[in-house]
Amino acid sequence: MDPVTLLTAAAILAVPAPIAPTDLLPPSTVVPTTTALMLGLAQDANAADPAVEEKSPWTGTVGMGLTASRTNTNTLGFNFNASASRADDMSNWDSSLKYIYNKDDGSIKDNFFIVQTEYDRLFEKGSDWNWFAQGSYQYNETETYRQRLKAFAGPGYFISRTEDLTWNLKAGAGATWDDQGSENGWTARSVVGTNWKWQIRKGINFQGSAEIQNSVQDFDSYLAVLELRVNVALEMMENLNLYFSLRDEYDSTPGSGGTWNSMWITMGFSYGF
Repeated sequence: MDPVTLLTAAAILAVPAPIAPTDLLPPSTVVPTTTALMLGLAQDANAADPAVEEKSPWTGTVGMGLTASRTNTNTLGFNFNASASRADDMSNWDSSLKYIYNKDDGSIKDNFFIVQTEYDRLFEKGSDWNWFAQGSYQYNETETYRQRLKAFAGPGYFISRTEDLTWNLKAGAGATWDDQGSENGWTARSVVGTNWKWQIRKGINFQGSAEIQNSVQDFDSYLAVLELRVNVALEMMENLNLYFSLRDEYDSTPGSGGTWNSMWITMGFSYGF
């Protein structure tokens, strides 16, 4: 090989090879694809969003305050109450208890306790027709029945079932049991009534129920119960509410020593959770 050819070949071999983009990265680095970059950006965006906390179907309250009652006399005392509710797309379940105690001039005017529960469920999703079951136990030291159990079930129809207003009409049958008094023992009864929950505005809601429970054997013998409650949220403390409630019981056949109409008006503070 002549010298000129040898020098030319040496010059060509001395020129470095072109630099590829991958040569600029560390040996272990993999070049991400466009799809991987887009997915990575989407993951970062989702990671930046705060986690959405799932709302619990359960709510509850506990409260206490003053009570004004009217049975044979007008008296002032105190009350304690608590409630628990569960709501979903198909059903509602509400339970509560209330205790009222009044004493005047050394004698007990009210020693009243009641616990009650009610469950309703749609026949199918999106329907206004539903069925309900309800029960209660009450004790009243100053009334002739002393202890009373109630249980009813039947169909119902929602006039409204929205976040602002739930209003259900119902009719069914069941029985009551009195410990003593004019109708001691079991009494078969029908029931016709309604209950509702109305969010009047933010921080103010109004709920209640009204029922008439007639004896099947003697339709002129009946019990009528009206309950109303207003809750007002207070800004001074989260979940603190001011409540006003009324419960009115009418017994068409109270018996000797019993009261035809008993009414309790309560007010106080409750804490929601």
